[in-house]
Amino acid sequence: MEKLQLKPPNLSAIGQANLWLTLKVAVVTFATVALFNNDLTIIFSDALSSEATSHILVVPFILAYLLFRKRKTLLAVMPLDNTDQPKPLRHLPPIAGALLIITSIFLYWYGSYTFTPLEHHMLALPIFVAGSTLLLFNHQTLRQLAFPIAFLLFLVPPPSEILFTIGGMLSALSSQVSSSIVNLVGIPSTLISEYSNPILIITRPDGTTINFTIPGVGDENFRPLRTHLVVY
Repeated sequence: MEKLQLKPPNLSAIGQANLWLTLKVAVVTFATVALFNNDLTIIFSDALSSEATSHILVVPFILAYLLFRKRKTLLAVMPLDNTDQPKPLRHLPPIAGALLIITSIFLYWYGSYTFTPLEHHMLALPIFVAGSTLLLFNHQTLRQLAFPIAFLLFLVPPPSEILFTIGGMLSALSSQVSSSIVNLVGIPSTLISEYSNPILIITRPDGTTINFTIPGVGDENFRPLRTHLVVY
């Protein structure tokens, strides 16, 4: 019987493929950080001092966990090329990736001349990452990274209108509940509004009053993240 001779793997080719893959990942990471560095610095700095945007601080950790969960699948699909597709479709992913990158840069540039540049810049972030993934890798990689890339939208600061609306609703609800509880236990109270903030006035047995202001729209915690108008 003839013995089957197994060829040893080409370690040089494997090393070059891994190096090339690492360079691609580094290019995507460096380009993203270089373009959005100023905006990310502003957002995370404000998240440290504002309760309205403090959820942004956990986004990098959740994103790292999502990538860690998909690490094996990504290592399997990232080296793939488009040779298995028909010739007319082989160049479609790079072209689509380039168009997405151009779209994100245009959105970034346009947002720099508006009154809400951070929102526009952060909306351009996932589009830029998706385009870079398509351009340097393949559509299988983008499919696996679709949810982590979409998760980057949580970096967009909440619109001030939503913050004001939520703050006003919570303030009004908490003040009404507090007033009902106080009246329920037999303590006379009055609910008024001053500078958009509800004030609960409790009357003591001796006739004096105690005022409790329910923080809401006018409170620092609900102040929107809109103080940075940066034109690049």
